Amino acid sequence: MPETDLNEVRDRIKRAQRRGTPYPQAAKEKVTVDRQGGIRLGETAGTSEVVSNVHHGTFAATYTRLRQDKQIAATKLPVNTVYVDEPDVQGWLYSIRTELDDDYTLFAYFDGTDYKVKLVAPDLEGTLPAHGGHLFSNGLICLDERKGSGQPTLEEAYSKSALWALGASYVQRGYKFPFSINNEDD
Repeated sequence: MPETDLNEVRDRIKRAQRRGTPYPQAAKEKVTVDRQGGIRLGETAGTSEVVSNVHHGTFAATYTRLRQDKQIAATKLPVNTVYVDEPDVQGWLYSIRTELDDDYTLFAYFDGTDYKVKLVAPDLEGTLPAHGGHLFSNGLICLDERKGSGQPTLEEAYSKSALWALGASYVQRGYKFPFSINNEDD
């Protein structure tokens, strides 16, 4: 296995992260990996060696996302928001009151792909039509037309859930859900 300057590997990766360029174009900035897992600097053009390019983006984990979410929760979610950290449940519990004076308790969580929001209270199961109320039978709010019904960030899931709550208040009063073109023909 050829010797690789690991300091240079580190420096290339961190330079790319600071620049926000996870896919460097210049060979002099690339880091690659061979089929045995060996780290290489640059490309191996002109050789028969097969390599994979390394994505230079920042390694991130739940800790980073959680740290960002805590900042969002502290500055943009209701002051009553609490982080729930149980063995099988992690997420943000918050309560809001709509402009129609209805109270809702909601739970936003990251499912590994998107942020989802479940209705905790009031119990509206069976009182809202699934299509017209955008509420699944398991309490999950349909926040998007994409499969999975989530939002990309905690902030967007929170804001969309607040809009949903106001729409649900209208539906409870006998009106169409006002915030979706999917309900225009209801």
